[in-house]
Amino acid sequence: MNSDLEIKNVTQELMEVQRALNVFREKQKNRESLDDAAIEFVTKADLVIQRAERNEIFLSDDQKRRIKNNLLRIRASLVRNQAS
Repeated sequence: MNSDLEIKNVTQELMEVQRALNVFREKQKNRESLDDAAIEFVTKADLVIQRAERNEIFLSDDQKRRIKNNLLRIRASLVRNQAS
């Protein structure tokens, strides 16, 4: 039973991370202000990664890689926008 609850919690957290990423991408596509969307995604992704590193939740290597790659892309995008 506890395992089912944990799976549900991890799923919910990953869905929140994905929603934040989708908001960021939509704003990026529309060339809107990215700061708030980027901060929201980075914050949610960071919390999920921290929990995984503390073994509070299990993420596959692929899930970790995707989140980290998206973090790197957002960082690069923000750096490019700041330089403009």
